[in-house]
Amino acid sequence: MIFYIEKKAKNLPQVKKILEKFPKAKILEIDNYKNLFDKKISWTIWENIFILAKLDSNPITSAPPKYWHNWNAYFFKTSLNCIFDCSYCFLKWAFKNSYPVLFLNYEEIQKKIEEKILEIKKENPNHETIRFYSSDYSDIQGFDFMSNFNENFIKFFEKFENVMMETRTKSANIENFLEIAKKWFVPKNTEIAFSLNPQSLIEKYEKKTASLEARFSAINKLLAKWFKVWLRFLPLLPVQNYEEIYKKFLNEVKKNIPMDKIFSVFATWLLYTKEDYKKILQKNPELDILYQLQDWWDWFFREKEKIRKKFYEIFDEFHEKTIICLDEKNLI
Repeated sequence: MIFYIEKKAKNLPQVKKILEKFPKAKILEIDNYKNLFDKKISWTIWENIFILAKLDSNPITSAPPKYWHNWNAYFFKTSLNCIFDCSYCFLKWAFKNSYPVLFLNYEEIQKKIEEKILEIKKENPNHETIRFYSSDYSDIQGFDFMSNFNENFIKFFEKFENVMMETRTKSANIENFLEIAKKWFVPKNTEIAFSLNPQSLIEKYEKKTASLEARFSAINKLLAKWFKVWLRFLPLLPVQNYEEIYKKFLNEVKKNIPMDKIFSVFATWLLYTKEDYKKILQKNPELDILYQLQDWWDWFFREKEKIRKKFYEIFDEFHEKTIICLDEKNLI
């Protein structure tokens, strides 16, 4: 294990906790995480190299229109890059290298989030639910054994009314959630969203993530403890025989998960801006699913019209309240 630690971050409480967990780790001090993160370095995620840093910029960005069914939706950042290896992921070309970065000045990040919440409440006391998404830049659960994200942010969000945090994952590591429930409470303001795909597609496109069976098991354990669990079918992949594969898969989901206990269902296809599509196609021209996308008038590449229509039909039949993210049927 190697930790590159920003000098300004080395005295942060969370940094000290991480170093206590890994006393034999090699520690190298750096002036700024960008001095390493912004370099083109050939590296694989299994080398156990991490950057521990302090985030000085605003951690919050607005979610795009149609990402959810209201306007008060935001992403917040505590890390960059992921320990998993999904072949279609935008992180593969978003940054110059794959070094995971953990921003560990949690108190300052939480202060910014609270300021945003209070701003919204002041402007509109009768606001809709405010939603914060924690896993847009990495799989937060994959890092939690190191970062203690759940322990810090689940407790933080509990103090607000009409505010929810979603943490999305392809991991089956839920011991941290169960421990929180055992020590303190089952959170009312945290929704745990599991990203699901057929097992054959997990094996081909979502390397090193948890198996579908393991995700089912994790979901059911959390439901048994009354956690709020959501299902995320994303991205829907336009593979050969996709219709047959996904229908069989959704039947499997219904057999293994009590759908009446699921708080929401959310689905979307592969979606890239035109610029990002060119980058991933250049970086990974052998990725077959990329060639089933087409350029749409709203500056995104999405799946072809025929495929999207069929996915609409499949998910309408699966669950009537399925939300289609960043899309609507009248785009077709």
